[in-house]
Amino acid sequence: MINKKGMSAWIWILVVVVLIIVAVGVYYLLSGGSDGGSVLGGGSSIPTPPPLPN
Repeated sequence: MINKKGMSAWIWILVVVVLIIVAVGVYYLLSGGSDGGSVLGGGSSIPTPPPLPN
C-alpha cells in the first residue's frame, strides 16, 4: 500500500511550490517585466517634466 501520510506531504510541498511560482510570475508581470513597461502604471510613475522654453 502507498503511505498516505508521505503522499500528503508531497502534495502539500507541490502546492506550496506552485503558489510560489505563481506569486513570482504575478509580481514579475505587475512590476513591468524585462521591458520596463508596467501593466498597471505604464512603467515609471514620475512624469517627465516639460521642456524648458528657449
